[in-house]
Amino acid sequence: MSNTIESHLIETRVFKPSDGFVQQALIPSLEQYKELYQQSIEDPEGFWSKQATELLLWQKKWDTVLKWEAPFAQWFVGGKLNVRKLLGPSFERTATE
Repeated sequence: MSNTIESHLIETRVFKPSDGFVQQALIPSLEQYKELYQQSIEDPEGFWSKQATELLLWQKKWDTVLKWEAPFAQWFVGGKLNVRKLLGPSFERTATE
């Protein structure tokens, strides 16, 4: 008996998104996705540090991007997010009422 699983299901079709979706997308093309993916593989800590800086609002910036002690990983050690600001004005209003 073999210890591997063989898959016969192979999907090669590509489904292109609508123009409206592409215009609103954070990553608007497959090429840009592949570039970002490659960056994440070559320099994971640098990649995720940049993403966290550009996409999240930090109350306190982290001291260490990644603390890795197998099998445990801690990301953005020492950092604090202001989740209320991330959720937007409607949440801020209901959270303070």
